[in-house]
Amino acid sequence: MKIKKAVGISALLLVLNCSFSIAGEEKIIPLSDVPENLLSEAKKLLPTATFNTANTEKEDDGTLVYEIQGTLGDGRKVEVDVLENGDIQEFEVVYSLDLVPRAVIKAIEKKMPGFTPSFIEASHSASKKVVGYEFVGELGGKKLDIDVSADGRRIEIADQ
Repeated sequence: MKIKKAVGISALLLVLNCSFSIAGEEKIIPLSDVPENLLSEAKKLLPTATFNTANTEKEDDGTLVYEIQGTLGDGRKVEVDVLENGDIQEFEVVYSLDLVPRAVIKAIEKKMPGFTPSFIEASHSASKKVVGYEFVGELGGKKLDIDVSADGRRIEIADQ
């Protein structure tokens, strides 16, 4: 009886683990597989961008997001996240350090002295307002991924 119960619990854990691993999983797709109405929304949002790659990602709540990547007219990389209904979830643009507000830089320097960013991405709402930043870099020889609010008041370590 104990063995059956253990096997049943193990099977349940395996099923639960598999269902969790599906959420957040990205699948590369050809740009031609992005529904035209969704690609049009990305082009309408950023008319100077050239889009060349795409993938889909299933959110934890089951929502399918089309992530459409390309470059802006100035050469910076961009990704537009569009929901199946055509709503823009967000768009992200690669930033250089000089484009980040001084208040955000100072907040990072205060909370994480010695942090050296190697990659910066600004997240924007559909209204083109910056809502936050993602910094990838090193602190004390350790690679860190941090999320920072647009005003620098909230800093969270995303991945270590």
